[in-house]
Amino acid sequence: MKIVVDRNIPGIDGSFARHGDIERVDGRSLERKQLADADALITRSITRVDAGLLEGTAVRFVGTATIGTDHLDTHWLEQQGITWASAPGCNADAAAQYTLAIIFLACERLGWKAQDQSVGIIGRGNVGSRLQKLLTVLGMSCLANDPPLADSGKSGLVSLDEALSQDIVCLQVPLTRHGPYPTFHMIDAERLAQMNDSALLVNTSRGDVLDGTAVLSQLSNGRLHAALDVWPGEPDIDPALIRATTVATPHVAGYSEDGKLNGTLMIYQAFCKWLGEPPTTRTNKDNEFLDIIVHATNNPVSSVLDAVCFVQRHDSAMRRLTDLPPNELAVMFDRLRREYPSRRDFRAWRICRVEKNVALTLNGLGFS
Repeated sequence: MKIVVDRNIPGIDGSFARHGDIERVDGRSLERKQLADADALITRSITRVDAGLLEGTAVRFVGTATIGTDHLDTHWLEQQGITWASAPGCNADAAAQYTLAIIFLACERLGWKAQDQSVGIIGRGNVGSRLQKLLTVLGMSCLANDPPLADSGKSGLVSLDEALSQDIVCLQVPLTRHGPYPTFHMIDAERLAQMNDSALLVNTSRGDVLDGTAVLSQLSNGRLHAALDVWPGEPDIDPALIRATTVATPHVAGYSEDGKLNGTLMIYQAFCKWLGEPPTTRTNKDNEFLDIIVHATNNPVSSVLDAVCFVQRHDSAMRRLTDLPPNELAVMFDRLRREYPSRRDFRAWRICRVEKNVALTLNGLGFS
């Protein structure tokens, strides 16, 4: 069996490689000819998987190590009898934790105390629900909007208008273009106008949920602020939008080592089910801890979040891209993602030398 794999997906040697020959490829530039004799394709969100890529190939299984599936033409895959699998929730902890770190850094730069701000979360799925729990631990006022969940009978949700009226608005929705609740350009000029003056817009979901032109207009005139990890039109990002943001990072919210390995494991299990074979056991890091000393500061939570998520480092790297020609910016944006350093989820960190009340808060956030 030949298995074509995006070279940036970890954990392949201990899983898929036990079932066939692995060919590692660049997911951004993958072409049909590279898949002519492949049996399976394991990819990420940067690869559009549809008839244009797969028609006439031998591929019968497609796995994406991502939460979203907007890059897969699932209807066409099913019509062709090609089994597909994704990894919903695989990096939800990582994405929620990174979003919290982005919020704290943005508030610090705006001169706000994060705990004093009200938050509206649009999308209370795997990531949104975890983010809401983290914010609640910190005592922050938090409301969530999710029409599909409301339709299914879930309680405790608010209207979109109410979510948009909070000090901070966080987007945690999938990218969809059809159906009852499409999210493509969901946050447009009209929705932005509903936000309070000086509110902060946070997006760590999908870039094209935003109308980039409308957002840039609101940031440029100073009415709104934004902290963005995802960008309209990636990787062809408008450098003016990067410059206008309060915090800018290169689509890495879910890029923890734990989240990536979870994604690989989930699609590997689906792959084995398709094969009709039992999965092999992966090596995990559940019992490995990293120690972090919490130094006395005015905001120890903020300093810990920066230490374990290093948002400031990648904000600086993103801003350096704005001086590059557009084609080079796109290449370097992908490089920032490809060369992202190892990051662990909160549960992998053991807190040392800290006041009891701070330790209780950090334990509530998931630190050991």
